[in-house]
This record gives sequence, C-alpha cells and structure tokens, in this order.
Amino acid sequence: MEILYLSEKRRIAIDLAMTLRWIESPPRYAIVDLNTDILRATETISFEELHDRLILATAKWLDVPILSNDKAFKNVQGIHAIWESGVN
Repeated sequence: MEILYLSEKRRIAIDLAMTLRWIESPPRYAIVDLNTDILRATETISFEELHDRLILATAKWLDVPILSNDKAFKNVQGIHAIWESGVN
C-alpha cells in the first residue's frame, strides 16, 4: 500500500503493478500473513503509527532488516533498518 500511495503522489518512480510483477517473479520475497505471533511481537515494539508498528513487528518476528528511509525506524530497539542514500 505504501508503494501505491507514494507512486500516486509521484514521490517514487515505480508503481504497484511493477512492484507486484517483480515480487511475483522468481522468488525474491515472501508475502507474510499477519498472524498471532506477529501480533504478540507488536506488543514489544514502541512506535506510534499502527501500520508501521506492524511492519516493524513483522521484521522483528522474522529476524530480518527493514529496507526503509524512515529515519524513525533506526531508533527502534531490536530493528535493523537499512537504506542506501540516493535510492528512490
């Protein structure tokens, strides 16, 4: 949804259709269902925005870094956020 929002605002060059084609091509990513384990992990995350909190909890539960330019993610304990400057 974030990609849809940002592309509609013309803040990024890729759109949702392009992103979904890329995700569905030979395995690069896994779509993870929201489950009770992730909801439990959400309790351990201190972050005001609900949807970002679910994203952070999912990353924590999967023990994977987050690719985001949201500087606030870097301040969340137990989360490793990465972003290469200059990338849109």
